[in-house]
Amino acid sequence: MFLALAEIRRSLGRFALLGAAIGLLVLLLLFFQAVAGSLTQGLTGAFESAAAQVWVYDDTSSLNPQASVLPDGTAEQVVEVDGVAAAAPVTYTVFEADDEPIAVVAADPDTPAMPADATEGRLPDADGEGLGAGSFGTPGPSGTLDLAGTQVDVVGQSDGATFNILPTVYASRATVTEATSARAGGAPITLPVNVVAVTVDEDADAVDVAAAITDAVAGVEAVDRDEAIANLPGAGTITRSFSILYILLYLVVAIVTAVFFQILTVQKRDALVLLRAVGAKPRDLVVPVLAQVVVVVGVAIAVGSGTAAGLLAAAQEVFGSTLDPATVAASSAAILVLGLLAGLWSVQRILRIEPVEAVREGGGL
Repeated sequence: MFLALAEIRRSLGRFALLGAAIGLLVLLLLFFQAVAGSLTQGLTGAFESAAAQVWVYDDTSSLNPQASVLPDGTAEQVVEVDGVAAAAPVTYTVFEADDEPIAVVAADPDTPAMPADATEGRLPDADGEGLGAGSFGTPGPSGTLDLAGTQVDVVGQSDGATFNILPTVYASRATVTEATSARAGGAPITLPVNVVAVTVDEDADAVDVAAAITDAVAGVEAVDRDEAIANLPGAGTITRSFSILYILLYLVVAIVTAVFFQILTVQKRDALVLLRAVGAKPRDLVVPVLAQVVVVVGVAIAVGSGTAAGLLAAAQEVFGSTLDPATVAASSAAILVLGLLAGLWSVQRILRIEPVEAVREGGGL
């Protein structure tokens, strides 16, 4: 360990350059992960935060909630299926508020489609009240939102409950029907049903209940929450696209680390031969290399993580993203392991050094 730290001090410039390169890669990796998480949550938040464990669609919709249109009365049929505790119709639409688009989820209070809790304020419990997710021009949970002339009192906020990457408000079906009618010039309308949100009995399995609903109710396809989220339009594309970036960044970290320590090993080969000739064991030469990898990569991870956290905090209003501690820990561990694996390329070269090479031509003696 002493040799490792002494070499870092003597060649601080080159090790700092390696650390800066890895730190920049860590910064990019964590930044992309935070942005991807924010985008994915913006698409899936309405499903992840809801109390519903099963979602029921029109069987021709390909599990796209906005393409699904169910007949009136579907929720009443669904609630009769064994294992269903509650079922409620849900409609997704878009209004303009302060000249900005806003997603509106029409779901009655105390039904499975509503978020399970509010992070600020409270959940709505009456017509004319709403729950916000994201920022839509109302300061805090007590603002008033104008939907085509219909006033909605936003009584609470729920983090991570947005729909379709838009600022979102949840309001009762009667309230949204009134707003939709006003937008249509006052003509009476019937709000369509896009999906039915379902909670299951405590002793029931969501996958089994979903299959039972599909079999029992004609023209519907029911799936559990995980499958509903996985099939939301755009969610899979975002995940796959960013996964390619993650893989590339991990590969670059491994390649940069491997090449650096390989070059360093070649440059100090004569010194390593001499150390072996005077009795140093292979372990005495290998441990310092691995220690250097841990020190340089560890410092780079700390600097890169701190910088990423600072940048995301400063740009919170732009990206709406924060670092997830679990993601940071997993990514840091993966980078450290990759660094150690990359260092093995140098280790295998060191292990091939024999003390007898010191007396050969160019061997150092």
